[in-house]
Formats: sequence, structure tokens, C-alpha cells
Amino acid sequence: MKLLTDANAKTVKGEKFGIYTVILYLAPSRESGVINTCKFADSCASVCLYKSGRGNMPSVIKSRVRKTIEFAHNPKLFIENLASDIEEAQVVANNRGLKLAIRLNGTSDLPWESLGGFLKVNLMERFPSVIFYDYTKNPFKAELFAQGKMPKNYHLTFSRSATNLDNCDELIKLGVSIATVFNVKKGASLPSYYKGYKVIDGDISDARFLDEKGVIIGLRAKGKAIHDKSGFVVNL
Repeated sequence: MKLLTDANAKTVKGEKFGIYTVILYLAPSRESGVINTCKFADSCASVCLYKSGRGNMPSVIKSRVRKTIEFAHNPKLFIENLASDIEEAQVVANNRGLKLAIRLNGTSDLPWESLGGFLKVNLMERFPSVIFYDYTKNPFKAELFAQGKMPKNYHLTFSRSATNLDNCDELIKLGVSIATVFNVKKGASLPSYYKGYKVIDGDISDARFLDEKGVIIGLRAKGKAIHDKSGFVVNL
């Protein structure tokens, strides 16, 4: 696999639930200099985990920028290469006796459900037995998901920030779960409820498609987010 990776400490946790996860990491927002991959980015841009952990290595940054430029210059070819990677990932999952899950927006927020390759068919429809999932800040996309107008094998979680609180209130009532970052230290307990909604621990695994509907996905602040003052991180 050249575009997708399974080297992520959090997604590996999904294996205990029978899930083999691979992720596509691109350069977020305008980092590539050629395309904006996160059109709804706001206060999260300054605390993005893009350069946390291995993501801060020059070789990793260069790789993500390169892939983003490749996508921008020839999106149809990029999607066909992604399809080949997915086929390889499916073989790995089958050999391990696991269910394959793919997160295409690891550090981006692109409309993959609307993008087809040379076959003019999106990847979700091309691989109906594969689970696709993403976090998004696009409220219109999240609303379509709530209405059942997204591919059946594509699960979305809406990401909270300081500027989309009204969207969060509306979407959670529709059954969309809201990813929320709290100023809680690693190993410490998250609140049981927030604004009247149940909070589940989103750090246990990244398999959001296994969660119940309409809950708060509690995440502990990491990297630059630990010092966030923009309102992106909920200060308890």
C-alpha cells in the first residue's frame, strides 16, 4: 500500500473489535500550497494533529504533501491508485480474519463520496463490503448522512469547534455523534455527560461506526491542542 497506512496507534486498537483499519493522510487545509483539503477548517487549523508524533518527521510531511499534490493534479488517477491500495488492504484483512475499515480523511475533509475515478464510481460503491468512515466539519455533508443520503457503508462523525456549535446542536438531535475535544489529561476520566448528552471515550478506538447514535465522542486534548485557547477544546 503506497497511499494508505495502518501505522496508527489508535486505529490498531480496533483489532480487538475485529477491525483492520487503514488511513489516507494528506496535507490538511492549505498546507500543500496547491489545494485546500479542509474547506470548513476554522479554529482547529492552529491545533491540527497533522504534525503530531510521526507526523512531525520531515519525511512524513513531505510524503503527505506529495500525495496531496498528486491528488490535486490528477484526482481520477489518484482514486484508481487508491482503489488498488484498498484491494491490497482487503487481502491483508482477510488473511487476519478481520473486517476492513478505511478512513480516507485522516487529515483532510474531502468529499470522497462525490469523487469517481476513471470508472466514475465512488470508492464506497466500488467496495460495498468495506466500511468507510470519517470525521467532518462539513455540516451539509453530516446532515445528508443523518438523512440516509450518503453511501450505506460510509459513516460520519461531526467534529465540534468554537464556530459550529449551532450545527452541533442540530446534528446531534438528528442522531449524528459529535467529536469533542476536552482538556482532559491522558489516562484521566472524561465527563459522563456533556450538555445533557452521553459522552463515550473516543480514545479507546477509532471505530466510530461501532458507536451508538447521537452521543458525544470524547477525545482528550493532544499535541498543540493541550494549550488551545481558541475554544476548540472544551475547558472543563
